[in-house]
Amino acid sequence: MENTPSPMDQNQPESGLTTWQKIRLGAFAALVALLIVFLLQNTEQTQVAFLWFTFATSRILLLLGTLAVGAILGALLTYRLCAKNRKSQPKPPPFS
Repeated sequence: MENTPSPMDQNQPESGLTTWQKIRLGAFAALVALLIVFLLQNTEQTQVAFLWFTFATSRILLLLGTLAVGAILGALLTYRLCAKNRKSQPKPPPFS
């Protein structure tokens, strides 16, 4: 019997990654590289005043902290919106 691919196998890409996955991976890698360059160009100490606190810190730490807070808030907001949308969708009827 010869080895002919099934119709399901013909639709699958050879390399494992689709074109859009490769584009997204490349864009993500480019953004990470730009972030690293941006951070390395901002290594000097800076004075930070927040409410009644004043302290000196590296700009890298300040930028990374801001990035972390933004990422956490974005993830929490996305989770909350997805959970809210899930509750509003009608549930399928139970099996009898």
